[in-house]
Amino acid sequence: MEVGMASDSGSREADAPKPDFSLPEIVELRSRRVRYEPPRHRNFESSLKGQEDAVEFVITTDKPIPIRALGPVLYVGGVPVGESSPLRKKNAYRFVALEPARLEPGAPISLGWTGVPPDMRRRQTRFAYRTTA
Repeated sequence: MEVGMASDSGSREADAPKPDFSLPEIVELRSRRVRYEPPRHRNFESSLKGQEDAVEFVITTDKPIPIRALGPVLYVGGVPVGESSPLRKKNAYRFVALEPARLEPGAPISLGWTGVPPDMRRRQTRFAYRTTA
């Protein structure tokens, strides 16, 4: 008896569909000054420190931000704001700028991914940073 691949038609199995990591559009953005308290973790202490002066951005997007290993970053001009968390409201996310002095009034706001170089594609928005009281 001959052992072989007689039943193999030679055709390759189709590749699995690639995930869609495109960023959604920001449809609403609010910002305000806040006191920042770092998240509490059960098994370790956060390396972030509490601050009296931070700026919170709450965005709502037209669809969910895809979940992936690299998190989303809100850019205020060239300043990355990467401290983020999802909110209970559908497609709502909170970003906190821990160095508000670096934020320039009038700077355009865009959405990108952590670790992606600044010259790579970001989702541009119609929003610009306004100082908050």
